[in-house]
Amino acid sequence: MKHKYILLIIIIVIISCSGRKSEEIQNKIVPEMKKNEIVKTEVHQEKDKIEKEQIKKKIPKKIQYKKFTKGIYLTAYTINMPKFHTILDSAETAGMNTLIFDLKNMNGHIFLRMPQKGFLSDENMKPIVNINRVVKTVHSRNMRAVARLVMFHDQVTAQKDSTLRPQNINGGSWQESKRKKPAWLDPSNQEVQTTLLNIIENVAKNGVDEIQMDYVRFPTQGKISDAVFSFQMEDSLRAMKDSTYIYRGKSDIIKEFVKKAKGICDKYNVTLSADVFAIVAWQRNADIKATGQDIKRMTHDLDAIHPMIYSSHFAKDFGYRENVQNEPYHIVYKGSVLTKNYAMKNCRVIPYLQSNSWKVNYNYNYIAAQIQAVIDSGSDGYILWNASNRYFQTLRWIREFENTD
Repeated sequence: MKHKYILLIIIIVIISCSGRKSEEIQNKIVPEMKKNEIVKTEVHQEKDKIEKEQIKKKIPKKIQYKKFTKGIYLTAYTINMPKFHTILDSAETAGMNTLIFDLKNMNGHIFLRMPQKGFLSDENMKPIVNINRVVKTVHSRNMRAVARLVMFHDQVTAQKDSTLRPQNINGGSWQESKRKKPAWLDPSNQEVQTTLLNIIENVAKNGVDEIQMDYVRFPTQGKISDAVFSFQMEDSLRAMKDSTYIYRGKSDIIKEFVKKAKGICDKYNVTLSADVFAIVAWQRNADIKATGQDIKRMTHDLDAIHPMIYSSHFAKDFGYRENVQNEPYHIVYKGSVLTKNYAMKNCRVIPYLQSNSWKVNYNYNYIAAQIQAVIDSGSDGYILWNASNRYFQTLRWIREFENTD
């Protein structure tokens, strides 16, 4: 009996100690929990403060054309790198007000998420760009967000489906070079056009300010005389049934395609522009027939046109100049003025300028001469082109040019 009492006392002591220990732990935990709750509350308050500041800033959903465009081109890969914001910082300091970024490049890669309709497949898709995020970032700096879409040059699709390429007059599919893999689609092929217009619509409804079409033309290299396009085969069949039928030219196809693209862009309050070969600015009949780029007809449905006037792309004696490649003022001024003369009056002329050292003595004087030529020609701005997106030196020169202006 005595042993039972002793055991009972021991149990009571253990329970009592355990209770005190539990109370001590609780006394330590509760303040810590309260402390964590305070920290969490402070974090949420700070987050709410930031969000309110962003709302207060009122980032615009759309940014209209600037009086004078100062653009810079970046690839989809660059805008996914940390240096993207560094480039924007430098560009903003230099007075740049427009960003052009790839959403479909000449390889045929598409950098946004969208349904795989028409000729699109997994091979085309590289959805690495969050369009809404990019647009907000660009708009927060009061810069226009312009999506560049390559049209009829598409290596992935041309190699995947030969039926979408021009056909060869001797049978089979045409390609511009036997040494290189095919890269061109038939601009008059209905499936090609429908798929590209679908891409334009998917981009247009995602908040960009403008869609800029590149390679909106027919191929010009290789043995073009062997190439047969869809519209030519259709016209031949129609002419057999109707002797009064008028055959179409390449410029008819390009004009109608641009018109369709414009209709889509208007629906989403997005402006539409197109890049053209520099030589097209001279509007020689041979160049119009080869490319289909008739400036007057195209600009009827364009808000801006971008002649790519790079002196490195001209023959040394072009225009009776001794060294046209290192005389950028002459070639940019001439090309800009001619484009303005041929374009519809309500269409802006904003040439691309060479911002790299390929075949030229690239320095401050070179970039300054190009910009001055744009200004003197009465054009509506310029866009810097460097395929590697190396702009820091160029932007420093532009700051220097602006300060001496």
